[in-house]
Amino acid sequence: MKTCPLCSKSWPSNHTSCPTDGVTLIDSGELEPGTIIRGKYRIQRLLGRGGMGAVYLAEHILLARPRALKFISGSLTQDPAFLRRFRREALAAIELRHPNVVEVVDLDQAEDGAPYIAMEFVDGPDLRHALTADFPVPRALAITRGIAQGLGAAHAKGIVHRDIKPENILLAAPNTSAETPKLFDFGIAAIQESVTAITRTRGLMLTPPYASPEQWRGVPADQLDGRADLYALGGVLYEMLTGQTPFHAHNTEGWMYHHLNEHPQPPSQLRPELANWQGFDDLVLCLLDKDRELRPKDTAELIGLIDHVRYVPPHSLPNSLDYEFRTDPGQAQADSEPMLFSTRALREDSGRFPRWLWVAGVAVVIAALVGAWLTSNPAQQTAAPAVQTAIPAQPQNTPIQSPLPANPQPQQSLPPGTSSVSTSDSAATEQKAEALFKQKSYYDARPLFIAACNPDQLKACSYLGYLYAQGLGGPKNLQQAREVYQKACDGGPQSSCYSLAALYMDAGNKAQARTYFQKACLAKVADSCDLVNSLQ
Repeated sequence: MKTCPLCSKSWPSNHTSCPTDGVTLIDSGELEPGTIIRGKYRIQRLLGRGGMGAVYLAEHILLARPRALKFISGSLTQDPAFLRRFRREALAAIELRHPNVVEVVDLDQAEDGAPYIAMEFVDGPDLRHALTADFPVPRALAITRGIAQGLGAAHAKGIVHRDIKPENILLAAPNTSAETPKLFDFGIAAIQESVTAITRTRGLMLTPPYASPEQWRGVPADQLDGRADLYALGGVLYEMLTGQTPFHAHNTEGWMYHHLNEHPQPPSQLRPELANWQGFDDLVLCLLDKDRELRPKDTAELIGLIDHVRYVPPHSLPNSLDYEFRTDPGQAQADSEPMLFSTRALREDSGRFPRWLWVAGVAVVIAALVGAWLTSNPAQQTAAPAVQTAIPAQPQNTPIQSPLPANPQPQQSLPPGTSSVSTSDSAATEQKAEALFKQKSYYDARPLFIAACNPDQLKACSYLGYLYAQGLGGPKNLQQAREVYQKACDGGPQSSCYSLAALYMDAGNKAQARTYFQKACLAKVADSCDLVNSLQ
């Protein structure tokens, strides 16, 4: 084929000048329709072109079946090391068979020596062209689940894709009940050391909006594992439902900084109706965790988290105060530590309520009877107020408890990000913040807790974790809640470990939940031992 340099139209190779503009045509390097490749494939039309080469729709002559042929560009064919790696990776991809992976069926060289792979032809758009405003949540979850299943098959064979993005996800039978997402370019993306189509940044081969922190840190390809793919898949899911990638930058340094240091906004802050999908924010933020140890350990765990997401009509959603501030009924009233409880997952995972809930329930009944008596006897209303124990009106399905240490032990250091306020100032700041919290002045309390959260005021960190987890005084941010609770848990008071465990339980990560419930159990935090046993 030849191309006009003025109008960009393509013309058959027997033309010498453009019939429209009269200028001399140049060789485009494209294969003409009808070209026979190795006596097996008849070229029909060009499907697309990228930095690595071109993809054509072809017909397998003997089988009369459509195939997609991907030819590697001429510059790469001059690199013997690339060709050896390309062959090795393509042969591995041929062994990969899964409904959610575009099947590689052949590997060969054209008559001019250009290597190509023959693949299953998917008659549908890539995800990039399917994205729309208000992308349906069920469809996004189904696509993510399908790609996770395909990745699971690849990871089981030791194949890591390393370039998950909307352009590499094809949709068969789009917008129908039979829609099937298929992951594209296995055996191509893995040859990063030689690929020129993916952005080269500081010697790294990656696609900036989706690349994992470990890729940005330059972890060698043979040390990357499937969790890098899960991070990128989290970015794709984020984009499907918010219309934007988790981070935005104008240069390489900006992308690197965001992926290594910044936390994305919860998707529900960009698209408020996502708040009706319980577990969705947790799912996405878990996938996008900077620490790969805190992401789902594999695709099976990810699929469990996806299946955990549920739509709850707005009138059925618990408000942010369903998890009330109260004391630990398992301790003596005089020395009890202030704690935050919920009953989420206790029924689901243990089949019974813990002892403190029964005790507190009796307290509520007694308080109600006393209140009724006081109402009918106004003269008694000047008596000293009784201690109140609040119970959620409607217990939920999984635990979030937020133990607050009464007497934190000073530690030498905490992870980066803690306050540098002096001990005396932080104590005064924490006391002021706590008073505001009890007055429900959360917007005033939150910045004070942030300032006070340091090794000498881990109690402030526990309060701050609660505010982050419940979205009080500012945006809800479960990632920051986990980090703050982690600081408090590592710093000494094991009651904060219960809250950290509860957040992992909500995210469906029962292994991590059990680890931190165990730490709380050793510190005799109420009901933590029961929860450890229920997670056996």
